[in-house]
Amino acid sequence: MSRPALAPLALLLLAAGCAACAGGTFTVRKGEALAPGPAPAAVPGALRVLHVADFGEVNAQQAAVAAAAAAAHRRAPFALAVFPGDDVYPCGPDAARPGVERCAFGPDRNTVATPPEGADPSFDLQHEAPLAGLATPGPAPRVYLTLGNHDVATWPGCGVLGVGGEEVARRRACASVAHQGPRWSMPARHYVVDEGPARFIFVDSNVVHADYAGFTLDDEVRFVAGAATGCASRACFLVGHHPPATAGSHLRDFDKPGWGERMRRLVAAAGPGLRAYLAGHDHDLQHLRTAAGLDVLISGNGCCARPGERFERTSDGGPLLFATVRPGFGTLTVQPGGWSYRFDDTAGQPLYCCAAAGAGRCEPVACGP
Repeated sequence: MSRPALAPLALLLLAAGCAACAGGTFTVRKGEALAPGPAPAAVPGALRVLHVADFGEVNAQQAAVAAAAAAAHRRAPFALAVFPGDDVYPCGPDAARPGVERCAFGPDRNTVATPPEGADPSFDLQHEAPLAGLATPGPAPRVYLTLGNHDVATWPGCGVLGVGGEEVARRRACASVAHQGPRWSMPARHYVVDEGPARFIFVDSNVVHADYAGFTLDDEVRFVAGAATGCASRACFLVGHHPPATAGSHLRDFDKPGWGERMRRLVAAAGPGLRAYLAGHDHDLQHLRTAAGLDVLISGNGCCARPGERFERTSDGGPLLFATVRPGFGTLTVQPGGWSYRFDDTAGQPLYCCAAAGAGRCEPVACGP
């Protein structure tokens, strides 16, 4: 049987290195999302935050998401941009580059005491340069990142000859934290950013899988518990690569012994003031809730869509409200007394919106302009 001819759009996407993007439009709406409430009125001066993860591969989808985010920034500026992990595909920064072995964390195992020698071009090539559009016109949003599993990868194909896996992961984590650029700030493996009415608690969620390279879940839990003391006066959001619940292909993570319990420990440390968890890891867009009722917003379709996902169940039985395989990005808006969230596709069209009053849940609403 002869092979069917590819449509011109598919040929173009293949040539651009983005075969996975072709034809990915599958979308699910459930529960309250089937009858969303009215769009809330815009609040002047509200904090706007761009949310994109799994962004670090140069291809046509990455360019489209970056262009759409830049267009949104021109319409209504973002103050911050959060990129929770998988910032440099496929393996993270170069752990074999001469001088990177001298990179060292301080006694806190969190901040870098001795930066690596020389410069690794992957940070600019794969993350910063594609976001140049955020800098024009006017001031660019401050960009904050976390470590993802690809950023500290040691699996086959990501190792370094003659260097143990723990050391490879340590070097990659250290180089990522040490790097600073106009669109890259990771001041520590975990850290806090306070902006207006919001507090963002950035975590290294790789320790949920397992302690590694001297970094432990116990340390992460202690950090989150300490950071959560500021949640009485601000709306708090956890920002980490791995989501605490999902309906995407990383459901299999929760089949690993201890995974669910380790994640629950990390989230529980934030206490009752936590509003939502901003994640990536699954290459899609999702709004779901954990079985305990925490809003989880996954914006992991920055560069590499997985159009075959069908979102048939959630990892812990909590409700799924919205999911799509369409590439795009999320926008978090926070103002005194509440917050809202919106997913847009690469054409700048709204896909889904929700809004929360006070400490309440983010309920589906119609999207405004």
